[in-house]
Amino acid sequence: MEGPLPNFIHGAIYRAKGGVPHASASDPRFNCFTLASKTTPPGAYVADCWVCDAFGRVDPGLSVSPVPVRKEDLGAIINTLGQGLGI
Repeated sequence: MEGPLPNFIHGAIYRAKGGVPHASASDPRFNCFTLASKTTPPGAYVADCWVCDAFGRVDPGLSVSPVPVRKEDLGAIINTLGQGLGI
């Protein structure tokens, strides 16, 4: 890949910064995010994301609608959807 990486990478699972779960998460294990759309612009600073666990399983309490997440709220990439879901 040439140039800088996009701010949000589709298929990546990010740990929430500091490992703190989203305020609406139904359980503390849902302290990760994954991008909800493949069409997020590379330079976006806010994107719709699913609240998920480290394996990409979406929080059932938030499974009908992704939440807006700022780039600053993302920690390290810890997994990928393909790896986490075994696909």
